[in-house]
Amino acid sequence: MQIKQDYRFAETALLLLYIAVCVVILFRVNVESTGYLTPDSESYLQLAQNLKDGKGFYLYNASATEETFFSVWPVGYPVLIYIVSAVTRLDVFWASKVLNLLLVGFGFLLLRQINMKYSYILASAYCAYTLLEVYSFTWSEAPFLLGLLCLCYLINKAILGDDTTKNVLLLFLTCTYLFLLRYIGAFSFSVPALLACFFYYKQRRRTATELLVVFFLLTTIAGLYLYMNYSLSGHATGGKRFEAETESAGAFAGMMAGGLLNELLIIRKFRMGNQPDYLLYFTALLQLGVTVFIVVKVKRHYHLLQGVKGNTFSLVCFFVALLYLAAIVFLRSFSHFDDLDYRLLAPFSFLFWIGLVNALVSLPDNTRNTVQAKKAVFAFFMISLLLNLPKQYILEKVIQLLS
Repeated sequence: MQIKQDYRFAETALLLLYIAVCVVILFRVNVESTGYLTPDSESYLQLAQNLKDGKGFYLYNASATEETFFSVWPVGYPVLIYIVSAVTRLDVFWASKVLNLLLVGFGFLLLRQINMKYSYILASAYCAYTLLEVYSFTWSEAPFLLGLLCLCYLINKAILGDDTTKNVLLLFLTCTYLFLLRYIGAFSFSVPALLACFFYYKQRRRTATELLVVFFLLTTIAGLYLYMNYSLSGHATGGKRFEAETESAGAFAGMMAGGLLNELLIIRKFRMGNQPDYLLYFTALLQLGVTVFIVVKVKRHYHLLQGVKGNTFSLVCFFVALLYLAAIVFLRSFSHFDDLDYRLLAPFSFLFWIGLVNALVSLPDNTRNTVQAKKAVFAFFMISLLLNLPKQYILEKVIQLLS
């Protein structure tokens, strides 16, 4: 009876959390004058609109006299926007925002499969500043994060014994999906190769063979896709990405260290131009206090790494996060695209926090201290959700009402 009540509470809390996250994202989008769009967002939307208009996978200049094949980014994200727009009859701008909300919902449902009782605590990680930004913007990182979560889920199932052909096929589709969203998604091709080695070592030769076939299929598909880009645009990935001037080694290391440190700050990021930022100081101290509280509570009954050891899903999340980080740092070291800020590092921090929170909620509820630690995580992420509302806008409206 108690178990049913716990699950019923978790289901209700997860639904209410989803509604709250959706409301906050829509509120942020409505208030922000840019609609959370960047130049690449506009390219995604333009291609989605061109697909609706029957113009194919091409972008056109202002006078519509010159067409360029869409190859700077893969076509996956604009196609998803197009599908949502076609189904809902919304314009492509709002279709991209509805797509983001759907992606959040699918992420919540997947987390429910991973830990039903504490799914709402796992899902509260979506209230971090980085994720609220990603799902407010029209960026390909939004569906990419869901793909990474699916990848970790499938790897976990395979390691735990579900190495069926169906699971291998789903792994193939997930890796393809990641590549068609972002070229860096090709890092996921290493997963079936590494799993093939793992299963070969475990004497599961059939699964190892299937995974090797998947690896070669993925590399072939990627090669053909890049060749198509080269044939239609003159560049494999839309431009001279690997010929641009890069920073010095010291500047690059500083940028990477600053980006990673910022990803440890859940509620608010450090920006040199915003100093002094007293809200940042307060939230950083609050995060430190909550962390100490959780460590003290858990350490009374468990070794700090006990929640991680034997927790396959958390270990998989950490592994895939590090694999992605190594790939993005390697590419960024000799190709000067975006800075290593929250956008590029979101896939790493997302899996890191999901893995860490899952390790905590997987601990048994046999002590009051452990339960309190879990509730503290949820409460902290709820504070993050509230503090990432557009505070200046709300303050101005309150002053208007009182004046």
